[in-house]
Amino acid sequence: MKLGPISRLPKRKSQRYLPLVALGITVLISIVCLVALRGVFAAGSGQTIAFIAQTTGNELWEAAHTGARKAASRDGFRIYWNAPTRSDDVERQIELIESAIRQKDAGLVIAPAQYLALISPLREALARHIPVAVVGSSVPIPPGNGLVFVLNDDGAMGQMAARRIGVLLHGSGSIALLGVNPNLTGNWIRYKSFESTLAIEFPHISIAERKTSSPTFEEAAENAEQILLRNPRLDAIVSLTSTDSEGALTALRLLHRTGSVRLLGCDQELDLMEGIRQGEVDSIIAENTYAIGQRAEEAIAALRQGHPFDPTVLVPSVLITRDNIDRPEIQQVLSGDSRGAQ
Repeated sequence: MKLGPISRLPKRKSQRYLPLVALGITVLISIVCLVALRGVFAAGSGQTIAFIAQTTGNELWEAAHTGARKAASRDGFRIYWNAPTRSDDVERQIELIESAIRQKDAGLVIAPAQYLALISPLREALARHIPVAVVGSSVPIPPGNGLVFVLNDDGAMGQMAARRIGVLLHGSGSIALLGVNPNLTGNWIRYKSFESTLAIEFPHISIAERKTSSPTFEEAAENAEQILLRNPRLDAIVSLTSTDSEGALTALRLLHRTGSVRLLGCDQELDLMEGIRQGEVDSIIAENTYAIGQRAEEAIAALRQGHPFDPTVLVPSVLITRDNIDRPEIQQVLSGDSRGAQ
């Protein structure tokens, strides 16, 4: 507030000291407020669960964010959400984990970008008594003692993908397999399950090419285009990641082959859902990341309260087709919204 002009009249001694007294009170109030704010932030860090996804701007984990946030509001926690801008930026994930440790957060939910690189920072979090829920793909640390795995059932997902493509091709044909990533346990389990199920149940379907996962959409699209050009008689593409599925869809559109090459992808992404509605994508096998996020938060809350929690939780995947995409239960898997299509 702006002070008015000082009076020219003579002041009594007590009046001359009033501005100093007022200043002292103001300073005292400011100090009290700062101390109170520091107390709020210090107390708040103990109620914050850091959720570090593999990358930003990916619908795969948006539903997980919603599930975790809803569970956290019920349990008296709040979710701090962050992630690198690239799915292969392990250094950034490590920085975010170290930040959660410094902040003494109540817990950590992490979707690892790499199998081995996060071992040391995660062990540090556990040593500081910060419970950790690993989602998306496991790491080589035994669960228990504050560490919980809440994972997609990748073995069942691979089987589902093989059986879906077997039915689509009537047991015979040629496919390309994209998005293989040996650095992620879940992806590797998905890949091996798909191959073994295909070999046993559909021996007349051959895999013309296998391609490792791409860190960016642009690279995925270029790889898929080259595969399509090298294999003019390809019947279908199976992709094990959302990025590679998007790249494959883009390549099919550019080469005008969406009508002749079937596309089956894993993991959800907005453009892929539109592709299903338009008939350009046959189906997507989606991780139920809404349930994964919810269970991960529940694990942190239980461990904070000293309650037992299953050290490994497997969440079933969901097959999404043109026939069921707008059902409320499917919309909840995709976005956390159970009210149906938007």
